[in-house]
Amino acid sequence: MQKTIYLLQSYGMKLGYGFSWYKYGPYSQDLVFDSYAVLGSDKDRYEQAAGTWNFSENSNQKFKNFKKILGDNLQSAEMLELVASVDFLLNTWYPNAGQSDIVNHFKNHKTQFFDGHPIQDADIKKAFDLCCRLRQH
Repeated sequence: MQKTIYLLQSYGMKLGYGFSWYKYGPYSQDLVFDSYAVLGSDKDRYEQAAGTWNFSENSNQKFKNFKKILGDNLQSAEMLELVASVDFLLNTWYPNAGQSDIVNHFKNHKTQFFDGHPIQDADIKKAFDLCCRLRQH
C-alpha cells in the first residue's frame, strides 16, 4: 500500500501524505497511522463511509491511466517497490538523471528486494521506463 499511494501521489493525485526514504523505498509514517486507524475501526461503518466517496472525473481518469500504465505490475510487490523507489530517486535526489545514471545511483541506495532477491539492472531499467510513462500522462 505504501508504494501504491506514493506512486498515485507522484502521478498527481493529491492524497496528502509525505514520504521519506526508508529501507524498502518511499515510506510514510502518517500512512501507517491512518492504515492502523482504518484497520481498527468498525469494518461495516468504514465500508459504508467509503461507499459515499466521490472523486472528480479528472481523478478517476488519472486512476484509470495509472492502472493501464502499470498493468500487471500493480500485482507485483517487487515491481511496485522498485518503481516507487526509482521514482523517489528521480523526484528527490537525481531529478535530471537518465536511465543509466539511475541504474548506477540506485545501487548506492538499494541492492535487493524486501524478500532478499538481488535487484538486476534490467529490473531497474524497466522501473525507470514505467516512471517515464507515468510522468508523460
